[in-house]
Amino acid sequence: VTQKRAMSWCQSKGNVPYFETSAKEAINVEQAFQTIAKNALQQETDLELYSDFPDPIKIDSDVNRYDGCNC
Repeated sequence: VTQKRAMSWCQSKGNVPYFETSAKEAINVEQAFQTIAKNALQQETDLELYSDFPDPIKIDSDVNRYDGCNC
């Protein structure tokens, strides 16, 4: 895979970080892992922020509407 094609694919997937690595030569392996782990933890934290909100209240619901007077 060419560098240009790999970088283009990363951009098309939401700017996924691009690394050229070599496990044999130990080039960028640690940096790539650290970046991926950091991004995964950040996404998890972002998702947790939204899970703490209660269910929304629907103010336009037709459930409590009456045709006549309630007096």
